[in-house]
Amino acid sequence: MIKKLLIVMLVTISVISCNSGNEKSKKDESRGFIATIDSSMTLAQVAKANNIGEPYLRTELGIRRNVGNNYTIAEMAKRFKFSFDDLRKIIEDRKNKQAAKIKKQKLKQGNS
Repeated sequence: MIKKLLIVMLVTISVISCNSGNEKSKKDESRGFIATIDSSMTLAQVAKANNIGEPYLRTELGIRRNVGNNYTIAEMAKRFKFSFDDLRKIIEDRKNKQAAKIKKQKLKQGNS
């Protein structure tokens, strides 16, 4: 009797944990890429952490190429009048567009 109860509990816990993991994955997948940004990072560090080109970020933020690489994002945001949300949106939009393009290409290849 106790063995049967333990087996039922084990199966129930396994099913619940498997289902809850799937829901989280679906939510994360629908949200897309989440940018990694910290105010103490430089623009180069943000670019590297998010696997995106620094020149692209500079262009989108209106930061000249000759501006020093030692400024933190917080200092640059103040100087060039952009917010962390602006930077986050630029990165996430670019990465989500890239992901959609790759997904579309894979679907095309699968249909061929």
